[in-house]
Amino acid sequence: MLEQTLAISNELLLVALAIVVACLGLLPGRKPDGRLEVTVATSGLLLLLVFNAINGFPAISAFGGAYKAGPVAQVFKCLFLLSGALTALLSWPANTPRPALPGKLIGEHLSLLLLSITGMCFLVSAQELVLLYVSLELVTIPLILLVAFNRHELRSAEAGMKYVLFSALSSGLLLYGLSIVYGLAGTTDLTAIAPHLHFSLPAIMALTLIMAGVGFKISAVPFHLWAPDTYEGAPTPVAAFLSVASKAAGFALFYKLVSALFGHLADTTVLLLGLLATVTMTAGNLMAIHQTNMKRFLAYSSIAQAGYLLIGLSNDGELGLAAVSFYLLVYVVSNLAAFGVVTFIAAATGKEDMRDYVGFSVNNPALAAVMMLAMFSLAGIPPLAGFLGKFYLFAAAAQKGYYWLVLVGTVNATISLYYYLVVLKHMYLKKPENGQTPIGRMNISWAGTIALAISCAAMLVVGILPHFLRWTESAAAIGW
Repeated sequence: MLEQTLAISNELLLVALAIVVACLGLLPGRKPDGRLEVTVATSGLLLLLVFNAINGFPAISAFGGAYKAGPVAQVFKCLFLLSGALTALLSWPANTPRPALPGKLIGEHLSLLLLSITGMCFLVSAQELVLLYVSLELVTIPLILLVAFNRHELRSAEAGMKYVLFSALSSGLLLYGLSIVYGLAGTTDLTAIAPHLHFSLPAIMALTLIMAGVGFKISAVPFHLWAPDTYEGAPTPVAAFLSVASKAAGFALFYKLVSALFGHLADTTVLLLGLLATVTMTAGNLMAIHQTNMKRFLAYSSIAQAGYLLIGLSNDGELGLAAVSFYLLVYVVSNLAAFGVVTFIAAATGKEDMRDYVGFSVNNPALAAVMMLAMFSLAGIPPLAGFLGKFYLFAAAAQKGYYWLVLVGTVNATISLYYYLVVLKHMYLKKPENGQTPIGRMNISWAGTIALAISCAAMLVVGILPHFLRWTESAAAIGW
């Protein structure tokens, strides 16, 4: 019993932290401004992150093999904890005209965030279909509540409704596909299913349904329709978390299911993944060009990034797994930096249109520099981490001989450079038009400053030093 408890210590500590954060608001005599909740949640997440990072890669198995915490699972858990800590810092209550979250409700917001991270940690360690599906629902249900958190705003309520409808549809498709797999294999053990699956119409149907169900979680085209409206309507810190941690969990699920269940259907699987990657990259990039709302812009950028990650999934070996893990780390810090700047601007001015960013670099040079680094990293400009991440993804596909995927990815990366530069053009080059008031100087909280500093440092360090790349490679060499 003690071994089982120690195996899921991360998850148990996250649940305990969620309960503590939720109960802090009940303490007598304290102002319900949310600052204590943010401090406790961030400290707990960072402590867990440090513990997991220095603990190495212990292989822990529990509950009859249904739960296994291996090296790759440990890497993904570190990504989830980092995403949660940075999102909590971005949720720090600020004395601004339009705060991202009501101060008195920040405790509830952070509790739901922690419960969603708990589900993500269970998901990457699940080795059994039922536990995998239940973990996915533990991820999704708190996210639905977080998206609709500002219940008095019509946009937030609309975003929550769309997210819950699409989430229900995707869960149904995924569950239907998993039920076909169980019917063909007669077992729910991920490691024992593949030998029972052969090339047949039911197996192809199961693969298609699973790809469609998980395609929603990673916002792949044509399952992306929820993303722009949900990102725009959700509180900005929630949209940031949804764009990084939820996507990382979705790709972990995608990789586990496709490689464990359909690895022997190599040609069919790669063809479907390649088509999905091509459509997702191209559609995401072309639709991002015409966006002016920053949250919708970052939503379509997130869709395109999912396409690049799908290229990495085409290589189901060590290099592919390492490339996907490394790129997710790069994407987490880059996208959270961009969303952080958008969060502060929206809270101070209520402006979310990039055309209102004219002259922003004059009054807020530090924040403009953070946005510039984030845009360059997402575009893949050296020496930032985004360049190394894309190079590694394309190398994984080239190793398997999928040069057409590398070509498509390179063309799309070139297209993306254009619309990322459009944001910088508004901040640095364009002049205010008649009657247009530039955004004034903003004071950022210490928590927000720390979040942006960590993100910027990571974009620079990860792109230059090889240690993080070696970290993901070492984990991938051992496996989940």
